[in-house]
Amino acid sequence: MAYTIVNRYIPTSLYPLKATFPMTPEYITIHNTANDATALNEIAYMTRNTSVVSFHVAIDDIHVVRAIPFDRNAWHAGDGQGKGNRASIGVEICFSQSGGPKYEAAEENAVLYIAHVLKQYGWGIDRVKWHRDWSGKRCPHRILSEGRLQSVKNRIAAKLRELNAPPKPTTPKKGEIRMFAPSSATLKQAFEQFLTDAVKEGKISDKWLNDFIAGKLSLDDALALKVYIDQWE
Repeated sequence: MAYTIVNRYIPTSLYPLKATFPMTPEYITIHNTANDATALNEIAYMTRNTSVVSFHVAIDDIHVVRAIPFDRNAWHAGDGQGKGNRASIGVEICFSQSGGPKYEAAEENAVLYIAHVLKQYGWGIDRVKWHRDWSGKRCPHRILSEGRLQSVKNRIAAKLRELNAPPKPTTPKKGEIRMFAPSSATLKQAFEQFLTDAVKEGKISDKWLNDFIAGKLSLDDALALKVYIDQWE
């Protein structure tokens, strides 16, 4: 992971101003900060000022800084009591005023972090919105000015596909013994019962069952046992 997550949650005493309502999130809204402050400084400024303007997360080239829990709203979308403010997670991407390598790294961290949030909620890329979508404001200004709205969404979608992809089976090294590891609890339970029944019926010794329970049964032995037990007469 390219970033470090830092929690700098606002005090609950600021909820009436900055995070007024409980929220069940439905969307993620992307912003550019339009300045060159770090994520930690963005959150510090948002916390100490007396404006109602607020957001959930600020992201720079090093940190993802979380300021408001996702079960509280924030006032970032400019749509009053609409779903931008009342049902979306506000994400600010830092260093957008000057751009350059720091902004590029911040944006890449945002792409990865947003993909993780989408996976966390079981959402698709359709849940990603721009600030402009809610209020018409020219934000995220840098992404808009560079004509990259679709490409940024494509990058988030690609990261999400990577996160949702099943793990690739590892190829054992030469001479390495590969242990039998069932892919689900249901399969593990079924194979354990299969071996237990075989032990009770005198088809195999309890060594094989004990090895399986201890995670010491090789894949080759598991396959051989399956064939042997199935062929038993």
